[in-house]
Amino acid sequence: MCGGRFRELISTLNAELISAGTELLLGEIVDTNAAYVSQKLAEIGVDVYYRHTVGDNLGRLAEVLRHAFQRSDVVIITGGLGPTQDDITREAIAEATSRPLFRSPEAVATLRAFFAARGRVPTDSNFRQADLPQGGVHLHNSCGTAPGIRLEHEQGVVFALPGPPVELKPMFENAVIPDLLDALGARHERLHTRTLLLCDIGESNVADILGDIIGEQTDPTIALYASPAQVRVRMATKAAEEQTARACLAETERLIRERLGEHVWGVDEDTMEAAIGELLRQARASLAVAESCTGGLFASRITDVPGSSDYFRGCVVAYHNEIKMHVLGVPESILQQHGAVSEQCAEAMVQGVRSALGADYGVATTGIAGPGGGTDEKPVGLVYVGVGDANGTHVESFNWPGSRAQFKSRVTQIALNLLRKRIIGTV
Repeated sequence: MCGGRFRELISTLNAELISAGTELLLGEIVDTNAAYVSQKLAEIGVDVYYRHTVGDNLGRLAEVLRHAFQRSDVVIITGGLGPTQDDITREAIAEATSRPLFRSPEAVATLRAFFAARGRVPTDSNFRQADLPQGGVHLHNSCGTAPGIRLEHEQGVVFALPGPPVELKPMFENAVIPDLLDALGARHERLHTRTLLLCDIGESNVADILGDIIGEQTDPTIALYASPAQVRVRMATKAAEEQTARACLAETERLIRERLGEHVWGVDEDTMEAAIGELLRQARASLAVAESCTGGLFASRITDVPGSSDYFRGCVVAYHNEIKMHVLGVPESILQQHGAVSEQCAEAMVQGVRSALGADYGVATTGIAGPGGGTDEKPVGLVYVGVGDANGTHVESFNWPGSRAQFKSRVTQIALNLLRKRIIGTV
């Protein structure tokens, strides 16, 4: 349970995150812990104002902690709780709070039991993990040897969590979150969000269309996020009751949908491939895919959806022209006259794969992913995407230079959207 000043903060809390480890500064390890903790704190209504990454240096880590204590109610530090000499989080907390370390008998006993259960004996270095700043308590580690630390001090509370995510996550969810919720009380305001997913429109266009709504936003707040071939409009509000939040978000969502119309295709965690799967299932229709430049990524995304065997017939990765001709039936004359990267080839690939695999709908991609292979007439980034059914074929061209991975990701998103529009009858 919480006590003192921290327990009195029953309406709002602000937090500060510190990631400890030189390997993070060098880029040897990606700091997924900070994103995870930030996300979870936002879900329970704790605001994160600052995040830091500090190397394995006692003085610098203690200095950052002291600054954090002065401005944040809750400080969460991850990493640096291991048994080696460069694991200095315990020492840094002790120095920043002017509290001596002591060796916890309970933690020593837990360490001995952990190693005994595995037929091993702990070393002197292992027992460093039993050290604790005076006044602190250890947090149980269900997946490793490094216990966490909770220490309430004059300005607030600090939690120290182990760096490995497999150890950090259960400790955070089982110990830290309940503690914070207890401090906030039952009536505290949580963050509630609603995200609209858009296609066929750029971020700047969305900003222009929603300019007055965004400019006058107070509650909920509105933010735009761009990703390959997609824009997200995120609405956020704080409320103690979900019903209150839902009503607030619903009115803003209605206004945004009125402005953006058919550009809105999904919400929150929806994926285009899942949305298409549902459309195909409702229509009792099947799909076949012919991929060249995307190398099977489109089919991979389709089959990421559970139950996709209900509607997905298969894929032909026709990377070589011989496969385009002999498997998909693309006429050699098209390849000679127009080339593999052409509207004519994409159209033939669509109908060829439909015929070969016996599908109601066909999709084809053919383009130049780069970095080489482009010409003045057909530059790197050029792609033709085709979708079709028994009523014909629709092909569109795009030019999106970038890395091969970026190119393939964008092209598959565009192809998914074109297929969605074909199924609902807008192309």
